[in-house]
Amino acid sequence: MVPVTSRFKLTLLLVLMLVAIIAALGITVTVQHVSVTQLIHTNEQVLSEKKSAEAIARNFIKTTLLMNDLARATQHDNQRQREESEHRVVVIRRLVKSNDCAAQLVPPDAVEQLRAHRNPAR
Repeated sequence: MVPVTSRFKLTLLLVLMLVAIIAALGITVTVQHVSVTQLIHTNEQVLSEKKSAEAIARNFIKTTLLMNDLARATQHDNQRQREESEHRVVVIRRLVKSNDCAAQLVPPDAVEQLRAHRNPAR
């Protein structure tokens, strides 16, 4: 048999080891809790930034689509105006073909005045 003193020491040693293990587990749980709390906070920040980035991307896409629509409409309008202008030129040339006045040269001063008037009208 083991003497009482040795048994007491062994029991005391086991109890101290058990207390040390429980303390170590308590510290580990506390550290893990702090770590989880930080991860939750970081996750919330990342989700907030993600939502903000998605909103910015949606606005950019909408703006781009709007600009494309405007460019397309402007291009279509310009094309229509060119076609109308070409048609007018053909009609005017046909109407003045037999007119002697239309065959005369336009004075250079008049040409410059017409060009000066045309530029602001654009």
